[in-house]
Amino acid sequence: MKTAPRIIIIAAAVVVVAVAALIALRPLFARRDGIQYVTRPLGYADISATVSETGTVNPVNTVSVGSEVSGTIKSLGADYNSRVRLGQVLATLDPTTFQAAVDSAQANLRLAEANLNSAQVGVGKMKALLDMANLTVQREEPLLKQGLINQNQMDTDRTAAISANQDYLAAQAAVRVAEAQVSVAQGQLETAKYNLGKTVIRSPLDGIVMARNVSIGQTVAASLQTPTIFSLATSLTDMQVDTSVDEADAGSVREGAAAHFSVTAYPNETFTGTVKQVRINPTVTQNVVTYDAVVAVHDTTARLLPGMTAQVTIDVGKRSHVLAVPMAALLYRPLQASAGSGGFFGGGGPIASSGAAPAGQSVAGAPGSRVTVWLLANARPSARQVTIGLSDGKNVEIRSGDLREGDPVIVAQRRGARSGQGSAAAGTGTGAPAGQGAAPAAVPTRGGQ
Repeated sequence: MKTAPRIIIIAAAVVVVAVAALIALRPLFARRDGIQYVTRPLGYADISATVSETGTVNPVNTVSVGSEVSGTIKSLGADYNSRVRLGQVLATLDPTTFQAAVDSAQANLRLAEANLNSAQVGVGKMKALLDMANLTVQREEPLLKQGLINQNQMDTDRTAAISANQDYLAAQAAVRVAEAQVSVAQGQLETAKYNLGKTVIRSPLDGIVMARNVSIGQTVAASLQTPTIFSLATSLTDMQVDTSVDEADAGSVREGAAAHFSVTAYPNETFTGTVKQVRINPTVTQNVVTYDAVVAVHDTTARLLPGMTAQVTIDVGKRSHVLAVPMAALLYRPLQASAGSGGFFGGGGPIASSGAAPAGQSVAGAPGSRVTVWLLANARPSARQVTIGLSDGKNVEIRSGDLREGDPVIVAQRRGARSGQGSAAAGTGTGAPAGQGAAPAAVPTRGGQ
């Protein structure tokens, strides 16, 4: 009978040892399945929002100098990189055929003028004959009444007077024709002289030669399209950067905005400029729509050359001392504790929520968007809906929402980390957030705590 109490005592001892072992092992399991949150205290920051795009350096004014007439290049007065003045001779064409055309036009003009003089003399002659015919008729009228001449003679003289009048009118018309021929000949002469003058190609402005497209002896054919002989730029000190701005950023770029850019030729040099114009004409390339933002640049050293590729940064807004969260806080989404971690070994309760964003909602967007950030409250993530403003790529302005300075904003989390060991961050938002310089705080939690 003494055996039964002994068995009961041994069983009780075994139960006590088992319970103690479970209690001792519970923290180990909790650490294996627990989640460690990386937080950042919410603070104030200065935010400068920019748009970064690629552009091409071009002269402000580029002129293509061509030839209006066809011919052979006889001489060149400028070459690549030559600085030219207004009216300076750039090239000449062989003028032989054009000089011959001028000589022929001058001869035609002299012939037309001679024909005009002849026609004018004919008018005077016809006028004299008309006057004589009219005078004869006047003299014969009294004689006809006296019967000294017959009626046939009178009729003949009257017909001669009418014919003389028609000849006089015809002579006047011939003068007008001769005058028109003189005008035509004068026009032909002017055209010939104009074409002769166009064999000398002159600079239309003060500038620099960017390109020369012909050589001596080359034939230039000016037919439906004027051939380009030289390309001139007004100046290399006043340039512009034609920047391709994505349609998503086109609404934030304004005329007068400051811009900064660099070129590969001078990697350690930053050039400054101003947005002069945002052109409304779109450029569509493979269904990608961009707009040309013209950035005006004044570089007294003339180091910028046409065609250089520029990495352009345009200032679109600035906010001083505003409540801001790291960009990583917008990208973070909580990772649930593993199944089975609840109860005795984990006890992971549900994540607290305060207006959590519905599935499919974008995590970040343009200024004015409603997004979700997560605070660490009572060792659990708690969602907060906020309205964001400008972003500099590191911090995002908070325009409104239930956030205060110093609130611990979750930027990342780790799961399954043992004490004293670091594990890879799970989920999103693992990058180091920018803020006021405070180091992120790693807050370990156990499934049910």
